[in-house]
Amino acid sequence: MPPKPRKRPPRPAGARNRNLLIAAAGAVAVVAVLVVVSIVVTGGGDNGSTTTTGGSSALFAGIPQQGTTLGAPSAPVTLVQFEDMQCPVCREYQEDGFSGVVDEYVRPGKVKLRFAGLAFLGSDSEKALSHVLAAGKQGKLWQYVDALYANQGAENSGWVTDELLERLAGDVGLDWARLQQDAASSEVKQEAQASAAEAAHLQVPGTPSFFVQIGNGQPYHVQPNSFAIDEFRTILDDALGQ
Repeated sequence: MPPKPRKRPPRPAGARNRNLLIAAAGAVAVVAVLVVVSIVVTGGGDNGSTTTTGGSSALFAGIPQQGTTLGAPSAPVTLVQFEDMQCPVCREYQEDGFSGVVDEYVRPGKVKLRFAGLAFLGSDSEKALSHVLAAGKQGKLWQYVDALYANQGAENSGWVTDELLERLAGDVGLDWARLQQDAASSEVKQEAQASAAEAAHLQVPGTPSFFVQIGNGQPYHVQPNSFAIDEFRTILDDALGQ
């Protein structure tokens, strides 16, 4: 039986509340099937045009990246971020608390971040995720994620076009031909499936969802009451003190 949806943590004012029911499927291939109940409680899903490039250059400058991980390999604490590139609440986190987490915890080497991408909202999610994971092969997953959130369109409106993906790839310094090749590879497909399987195993209740891992320990679910950096300070300082 699939796990029941879990109650979402309180959102920042004006945010959307979305619940995700996740079930594991496939005994052989370790593939998770994500079943979504998405409830929009505020109006308007389209953020307008896709003309911005994000502010990633200064934020990520000098910070090590390896695949889906941002930060020093020796950092004792990992913050795992389950996200869907079409999720408007994920974008709100990117715009609010994310930069503070990077500046205060990742840059000093205290915490590293791991992007756990999901694609439950539809074809635009799948296409965006495959290209984000491909960007990780060139060491620029986090810059590409930032750029895509800055250009996020209405859910399943076809906003994840080749034209947009190519333009943003150029903006963040990615090799477009290699990005396309990697995005279509079996390796990237397996990465996406592994992330979905992990989400099913952890019973991820929705996106964005945050899990903290201390050393090689078992990740545990944390529920910030908002995306303010003060909320993440409490969570991360507690983990660092253990």
